[in-house]
Amino acid sequence: MSNAKDNLRIDLTPEQKTAIRNATGKDAEAVEFSVEELEARIAPAKLFNNK
Repeated sequence: MSNAKDNLRIDLTPEQKTAIRNATGKDAEAVEFSVEELEARIAPAKLFNNK
């Protein structure tokens, strides 16, 4: 099981909370990413076809 240090939490602004509520119908206070999820979003791996 991962611990809290393996996750990044970003608290949302009131405007961001409203946007999420409007888009999903759900309330959110923050978004959390694991280190692996964050790395994939920052520097996605590209697969190359060497043909």
